[in-house]
Amino acid sequence: MDILNAQSLVDSLDSVFTLIKTFAIILAVVVLYNLGALSFTERVRDYATLRVLGFHHGELRSLASRENITTTLIGWLAGIPAGWWFLGQYVGLFSTDRASYLPSISTASLAIASAITIVFAMTATLLLTRRIKGIDMTSALKGVE
Repeated sequence: MDILNAQSLVDSLDSVFTLIKTFAIILAVVVLYNLGALSFTERVRDYATLRVLGFHHGELRSLASRENITTTLIGWLAGIPAGWWFLGQYVGLFSTDRASYLPSISTASLAIASAITIVFAMTATLLLTRRIKGIDMTSALKGVE
C-alpha cells in the first residue's frame, strides 16, 4: 500500500517536474546568451585591436567561438556535480520516515541535458560572433574619456 501511495505522490508531482524542466531550459538559454554577450562586450576592444593588427573576421570569429566553447565546457563539467547535489537536496525534501527517495539520473537524461546545453551555447556563439563584422574600429579603439 505504501508503494502505491508513493507512486501516486510522484505521479501527482509530474506537472511540477515538467515546470522545473521548462524553467531550467529557459534559464540555460538566458544565462548562456547573457554570458556570451557580456564576454563579447568586454572583448570588443581586443577584437578591434586584433583586426587592426591584421586578423581577418574569420579568425576573430574562430577565436570567439573557442572562448565560448571553453566556457561552455567548464560550465558543463561544473554543472554535472552541482546538478547531482541539487537533485539530492530536492529529492530529500520528499523523503519521510516511511518512504525514502534516492536521486537518480539516467544516461539518457544526462545526454539530453548536455545536448540542450551544447545546442544553445553554439546558437548563442553563432549569434554573437556575427557581431564581430559590425565593430566600429574608431569607437572601439578610442580611449576612455
